[in-house]
Amino acid sequence: MAIPLRPFSERVPQPIEEAEYERLVKRAREGWSDCADETEWLAKLHYLRSGFRQGKLERAQFEERETRLVVGWLKRLCQ
Repeated sequence: MAIPLRPFSERVPQPIEEAEYERLVKRAREGWSDCADETEWLAKLHYLRSGFRQGKLERAQFEERETRLVVGWLKRLCQ
């Protein structure tokens, strides 16, 4: 089953197979927020947001982790 990493994008939804998705969200080389590429970053962002919607994270914990993930990716793009 494919998971849409960009569920609200009509032009580029970027589906990914469940096995690859699971592999990417478990990858943690230099910490969980460190991502090798955009696909890994989108998978982790999707995973984090899904967990929050399911009530697995408190709002403060979610916001801290989401901020770390997004800021880390933006820093990488700016280097």
